[in-house]
Amino acid sequence: MAAVGVGLAFAYSPVLTRTLATVRQQDAADASGVLVTSAQLGLLTGVAVFGAVFLDIADKADSAVPGAGDFADALWVTCVALAGAALCGALMSLVRRVRHLH
Repeated sequence: MAAVGVGLAFAYSPVLTRTLATVRQQDAADASGVLVTSAQLGLLTGVAVFGAVFLDIADKADSAVPGAGDFADALWVTCVALAGAALCGALMSLVRRVRHLH
């Protein structure tokens, strides 16, 4: 969790800076609001989706009460899904950069 927090700290500010650098000064307040709102919406949606994936997998236990192994399996699948989502985001960013260069 600490590594995720550090990664977000290193990524969030440069993304905001780079995005807002292309906005006209008189539109900066509106653009900042839209950017932060969309980031918050993305965080909310991510927690809801990946939380639902985790709980759905953990709840499919053979016993009435899920054990540590069931939660470990759910965590593993959720981490793989998160890694896949991060990879998709990185690939989309790369494609956008390549198109912007041409």
